[in-house]
Amino acid sequence: MNRTDEREATYVPAFTLQPIERAVEKHEAPKVHAPNFINDIAAGKVELPTIPRVVAQLIAALRDPDVDSRVVGHALSQDPVLSAKVLRLANSSFFGGQRSMASIDAAVALIGTQGLNRLIVACGVAAAFKEVPGIDLPDFWRDALVAATAAQNISPRLGADAETAYVCGLLHGTGHLILCQTYPEIADAMFTGFATVRGAELAAIEQESFGIDHPTVGAIWCEAIGFPQAVADTIRKQVLPLDVGAAPLDLALRSACSLAASVAQKDAGEVAWAALPANVQARFAGAGGKPDGAFDKIYDALLETEPTF
Repeated sequence: MNRTDEREATYVPAFTLQPIERAVEKHEAPKVHAPNFINDIAAGKVELPTIPRVVAQLIAALRDPDVDSRVVGHALSQDPVLSAKVLRLANSSFFGGQRSMASIDAAVALIGTQGLNRLIVACGVAAAFKEVPGIDLPDFWRDALVAATAAQNISPRLGADAETAYVCGLLHGTGHLILCQTYPEIADAMFTGFATVRGAELAAIEQESFGIDHPTVGAIWCEAIGFPQAVADTIRKQVLPLDVGAAPLDLALRSACSLAASVAQKDAGEVAWAALPANVQARFAGAGGKPDGAFDKIYDALLETEPTF
């Protein structure tokens, strides 16, 4: 019996998942212990994923809204794959798509700093994870993009910075990718063939299986990569109970994750709105205790969201 078989035959989580393809089995008490992620990093047994050097440079440069587009274009030219994605976006129907644009500098000017930053962060992060045990990556990234877009669009009414909220939404689940990539045998035993779980339920399963949860690991990674501290702090708190005076960015991410779950379940707009924190519902309330037109528009767009990276 190999190590994976042995782990699957002996480990029992404290939480029961609803299986898609295989039946839940009952075993004796677990004979294996969850790993210690922090100690494994300190001992050099685990290395955090990295993003391409060019991507890191561009993310840093694009934090300045007045950055020279020629500097950005020059950096992009060092990464043909990223350049091609920028050109494809510039030539897409979103920007009119009336002519074929072949100039990186022109594409950068058309897309703008904010749009370019979103694309580059998404592409750079996705590039760090090629294949992860227990995870359907296309579904994962669609869920992340829905959360990012939701966070960006609801932020104005919550008083949060839209660009920071977008990054929080996009990166909020990366800790789960890191854990599953780091400990593939556990990931395969716990998540392959089972229905998707999110948020606090997923974090509890991770604590039992990996000894740490995805919000903590995601925050550690964001700090290591060099994302703003506000991003790391918000991701770290994403499954904790909301305080009465929760920060706007915390509300934006919590609400975005709720909306992403509703989109995945294809819930009706009123159902998605009702699942939001009460103080967020109030910001999007219309007549008769129903969501207003702005919320309906946001949610309908989220239902149509597809990854562009």
